[in-house]
Amino acid sequence: METIYYTLNPWWQGEHFETGIDRAFWLEKLPTYLQRKQVEVFVGSRRVGKTTILKQLIKTLMKDGIPGKEIFYLALDHPALAGVTLLDHLKNMRRQFMHGRDKKLYLFFDEIQEIADWEAHIKALYDNEQLKIFCTGSTSALVTKQGGKLTGRQIISVVYPLSFDEFVRFRGSVPKLSEDYRFEKLAEEYLSLGGYPEQVLNPSMDYMSNLLDDILARDLIRLYPIKKPYVIKDLLRLIGSTTGSRTSFNKLAKVLGLSLDTVKEYISYLEAAFLVRPLEKWATSYSEKIYSQRKFYFQDMGVKTLLTGSGDEGNKAENAVFMELKRNNIACGYYAESEREVDFVIGSATDPMPIEVKYITSFDWKDKRFSGIRLFQRRYASTRNVLVISKSVEMNTTIDTLSIRVTPLWKFLLDSDSIMGVYR
Repeated sequence: METIYYTLNPWWQGEHFETGIDRAFWLEKLPTYLQRKQVEVFVGSRRVGKTTILKQLIKTLMKDGIPGKEIFYLALDHPALAGVTLLDHLKNMRRQFMHGRDKKLYLFFDEIQEIADWEAHIKALYDNEQLKIFCTGSTSALVTKQGGKLTGRQIISVVYPLSFDEFVRFRGSVPKLSEDYRFEKLAEEYLSLGGYPEQVLNPSMDYMSNLLDDILARDLIRLYPIKKPYVIKDLLRLIGSTTGSRTSFNKLAKVLGLSLDTVKEYISYLEAAFLVRPLEKWATSYSEKIYSQRKFYFQDMGVKTLLTGSGDEGNKAENAVFMELKRNNIACGYYAESEREVDFVIGSATDPMPIEVKYITSFDWKDKRFSGIRLFQRRYASTRNVLVISKSVEMNTTIDTLSIRVTPLWKFLLDSDSIMGVYR
């Protein structure tokens, strides 16, 4: 066991260890993590970069003066660690370096769901030891199945695929803001490749295919009572072909020849594995939100490319905007009345902002493609701001009392904070 510990913790012997390209978003949060006692739980899809983030946090801790022998990392999906409890691992580490029980240690548990009854062990460590604990997991089921054991003891953060800003840095030299043509090209690549770090660095459809198979096998079929596993990919392809379109569970069930309850269950599993995300209708009535049709988006555009092929940039752009809103914790919904729609609406009924994603190179407010927003404005007269996300058009205009901002997709993805403004 000692050999495994030293292999997983090369810093104990002062050895170099690879941490990849910095994920600045997460490293900047380290002071906040250290100021609080709660367990930090990072959840997200497999190979989205959670392990790399842990290694980067470890390296930053040591740069800030924490001795390497006070930091303990375990990859809990390692077969040699099977059958050993977290409490025993900690005891082994204390024995290795003769740490007293009052010595504060920093524990990093990767793929925590691989340990049986991990919630009870984390609770015991949290309540009785002087520790700062970081955990990762590849399915949201590890959060929902705790039975409340870690209530108040954990703070959960979702690790999404790379943002566009991260994507640009992973692809190489960062263009100047004046080089908009280069950003447009990178945005096109982002829509096709998505944000899984390895796929961004070394694009390969074989890699994406293996990744999807791994997620389905390890985070769905292994964990849930899926009677027809072969249908899961058919369901994903169907979602891919209708991305951004209103659909219902009944329609999906009919196409796939499944029961309504089965389709609902399977989609919940896909959500738990961080593959798809639903979008409800934006409405002032709660019942209308619940009972209206939903839209479905992928958490990563590269998965959509794998399932439905290249092209379809308009739907992928809409998908990218949706995920940017989610990444920034901005509540949103779609608006629909008859055949007219608005892609996203954020804000309140007294101060809403409709957002329309149109991957266009010219803008005409009278175009029928904006009839949904014009209808929305008539229904909600308090609307003062509209955001249109284009491929390359950038302009601001005012029509009556309506302020319309048109911005290229790449610029929105790079600077959504300031563009969203008061609606954040």
